[in-house]
Amino acid sequence: MTNVLERLTDTNTPDKRKEVAEYINGHPDEFDNVLDSIFVSTSNNTMQSKQRILDLIDLLNPKIAIQVIERVIMDSDSNIKVRGLQAAYRTRIDSLNPKLIDILVNSTEEFEVRKWIIHILGSTDPVSYGRILRKTARDKNEDVNLRKEAVFALTKVVDDETVGTLCALLGDANVEMRESGAWALSNLGIRESINCLLAALEDESENVRDWAIRGLRDMDDAKALQGLADTMARVPPSEQVRMIRLVAERRSETILRAITELLGSEDVEVLRVAAWAIGVSPYPPAVPALRNLREHDDDQVRHYVNVALARSGDIDTADLQL
Repeated sequence: MTNVLERLTDTNTPDKRKEVAEYINGHPDEFDNVLDSIFVSTSNNTMQSKQRILDLIDLLNPKIAIQVIERVIMDSDSNIKVRGLQAAYRTRIDSLNPKLIDILVNSTEEFEVRKWIIHILGSTDPVSYGRILRKTARDKNEDVNLRKEAVFALTKVVDDETVGTLCALLGDANVEMRESGAWALSNLGIRESINCLLAALEDESENVRDWAIRGLRDMDDAKALQGLADTMARVPPSEQVRMIRLVAERRSETILRAITELLGSEDVEVLRVAAWAIGVSPYPPAVPALRNLREHDDDQVRHYVNVALARSGDIDTADLQL
């Protein structure tokens, strides 16, 4: 025992840490006795020993690393717990997951501890632990930040139950949870979420609407794109401007046709952005509508119209100062 403890006092350089880790890996029984002595004490010296052991965790063989983390996650100091959980996350250790569940459901536990448990469950076995991740995400009595961490973990679980949970979050009273739900569905990009994202286009939060737009925009799905086009046609001008900017680079016939129709708007800002969008994604069927705007009173409208016409091959750029 003395040899291990003495060696732990000198782990200040990478070479020294490697040397000590190699000794521990070669003397597992001795190290096991050291662990038993260290993790039953709360003295300052013992706390330093715990920190030094955690400095070595990535250099220890998996069996010994698990023995360390097993003790660390039951430690009374939350900082020690977090370091051990971070090591478990890095090494994808999943054998301790049942014990982690017991810690997670303790609402008095530190947020950082519970957060890292969420990430371990989501990265090692998201399917088996999808139920508790969904429960955490839906729990209105739970810390909103932990609920958001659970939503992030659920993006690794693509199934009907997860989609149902994320869609339900779009109706949550907490705007942060609606934003997280829309973000997650946007990242999943699956057809089953289309109706939820279309409904989210009417949310009072711009962030929710933006994530819904991005999610629908990035799907290669006619229903999603047509839903965006229909919404763009009926929302107020300020919202049309925001939508155009978000979908402009989506070279879709459905989207470009919807933007072309907005070239007949009476709102100057809508005209500017719609003409700019056609310049970004040239669309020959828009040329007649663009020509009608070449003599528009607004300088910016005329500029973007000329750029769009030039990029559509309708006018000679030599005659323009673009």
